[in-house]
Amino acid sequence: MAGTEHPADGGAGGTALAALLTVLDLAQPLLTAADGTLRVFPTDEAEAAALDARAVARCDEVLARLGAAHGLTAPRFTAPAPDTPSSLEVALSNLCDLELGGPGAWRALADASAGAPGSVRSGAAALPGAHRVTAPGLPAFDSYAVGDPGDEAIVLVPPCGVPATLFAPWLDRLSARHRVVTYENPYLFGDWASLPTPSGDFAEEIAQTLAVVEEYGPGPVHLIGVCGGAPVALAAAARLGDRAGSLTMLHPDLNFGPGATRTPFQTQFQGLLAGAGRNPARAREVLTMFLDPNMLFGVPVRLAPFVLYPYGNLELFHRYARLNDALMAYDANDAAHRTAARTLIVTSRTDRMTPPDTARHLHALVPGSTLEERPTGSHHDILFPDDEMFALLQSFVDEATTRTGAATTAPAPSAPASAPAPALTVGSPP
Repeated sequence: MAGTEHPADGGAGGTALAALLTVLDLAQPLLTAADGTLRVFPTDEAEAAALDARAVARCDEVLARLGAAHGLTAPRFTAPAPDTPSSLEVALSNLCDLELGGPGAWRALADASAGAPGSVRSGAAALPGAHRVTAPGLPAFDSYAVGDPGDEAIVLVPPCGVPATLFAPWLDRLSARHRVVTYENPYLFGDWASLPTPSGDFAEEIAQTLAVVEEYGPGPVHLIGVCGGAPVALAAAARLGDRAGSLTMLHPDLNFGPGATRTPFQTQFQGLLAGAGRNPARAREVLTMFLDPNMLFGVPVRLAPFVLYPYGNLELFHRYARLNDALMAYDANDAAHRTAARTLIVTSRTDRMTPPDTARHLHALVPGSTLEERPTGSHHDILFPDDEMFALLQSFVDEATTRTGAATTAPAPSAPASAPAPALTVGSPP
């Protein structure tokens, strides 16, 4: 793992300690948000049974010392697995098993030297220093940026409730020729508990994105809306007009009203959020359902601690439900018609959470847009882009940057909103 120094004792214990610190880095938002101390345990029953009381106590001590040495909140180790673990605890335990390398790693930790935890360093999940954004009418909130300041910036609009740490690789990979920025909603991150419960006004979501644009301006901006961040990115692009150098929509979760395809997941999930957002008692009932480990089915191990962040605390979940319901309820038709930015839309034919029909519908509404429809891939895949996807995103933004600076660039021809736009090869002129 890049940025890791192995402790002096080396061997399996040192490797496990370095991997465990990476887990604490990655899961820190969830660990700090959770009500009470989360538990971790070996998911392999044979490994758990082989750990005696001394080894269990030693693993718990290593976790505590590692957290204290690096200022991180640590879970409590237990073995065997508790009778009723939450989805948060199962997700965290699965991540430990994955990063530590499977059965035997906890034994290696139990046998590691007492001084080892303080000598481990990890930069695996590090984000650049936070920059506070302030704007009239908004609570101050944190943004994160990588890359040299320039005339144009890339702004990543994240899904609701997903910690910015997930996007550290995005900032790193896309910052070769642009400053890349993302941010966190103040009602869900940082000192969120000091703020009143959000109203759920979608206009405030747009205002946050526009505040980031102004903070890192003054030139054109390239917006990337990721999954649930798509409606905010689309609405912001419509508001920015010519200043939106490009718009990229990745597996967009958009609502086009009656007649437009929505998956059973979207319909059911929004219904749950609507109830939980209106009523704290209903929020408790819905949260209990999401804390069932069965809810992790289909969620990649490395992603689970990030997407579960807003489920760590009842008040946090109530806020998340109110905000995310507003995002899912937003009617995207008007913004799609008004968007003039050069637009790339990426979807997958096998996305069962946000249907490819949504992306195709958006493609039909935005003249000159490019639709990239991959034959396979789940909704969650886009949150961990591979080299090919990063290259696609970089190429699209680079091309849009060139066009932004070209005085002779002609506007894309208009097309009737009711007529589907033809599928285009990515990178070809609109």
